[in-house]
Amino acid sequence: MVEKINKNSFEKSRCLFKKIKEKIENEKYKPNVLEFEKAVQKLIEEYNTANWENRFVVGGALEILFCALLKSLGFQCKWLKEARYDIKVNGVKFSLKSNFIGSGDIRLINILGKEKASWEEPTLFFISGVGIYYADPRMNLKTKHTSDALVIEVKELKKLLNIHKEWLIQISIPRKPKNFKEIKTASFDVARSILEEINSQYLRKYISTI
Repeated sequence: MVEKINKNSFEKSRCLFKKIKEKIENEKYKPNVLEFEKAVQKLIEEYNTANWENRFVVGGALEILFCALLKSLGFQCKWLKEARYDIKVNGVKFSLKSNFIGSGDIRLINILGKEKASWEEPTLFFISGVGIYYADPRMNLKTKHTSDALVIEVKELKKLLNIHKEWLIQISIPRKPKNFKEIKTASFDVARSILEEINSQYLRKYISTI
């Protein structure tokens, strides 16, 4: 059950999430939301996270796209690129996490060795087949330490949302493709773009053969 808000809890982030939810689910902004959904669908199809490198790139691109969506809805939003926070909306910082299979674990914090970490950030979870969940450490959700991360299970989030649907934004988050012939990688596209920008005379013609 969600803990009652007190002076040490996440009142600002919870109130702001409800405003974001209201805007995103408003018919007036449906074209904005559909464009965001289309962009995320393209992102997941093009840069399948089955490739480890793409997981970081897709995560960053998702943050940028969501920030752009929020700005189009009238919110102030800044992409932060910080270790524990990803965006700042109307002065409130959020962490963004994604899961494109709709099950399993979500890494909250990467850890080294025997280091112990605690979840401290209001977090927006983008879950395939469900939407965007809001959760924070005051909601009494179970986390666990693995050998290299602090994680939360998707089923733990779903359990909360079965009771408290006010913490869910209903929006289409695609599943990553199961059947694919070739996975694009961001590093290849960056290398090709660099060669195009410098007007490469010698290397560009060979890059497609690598």
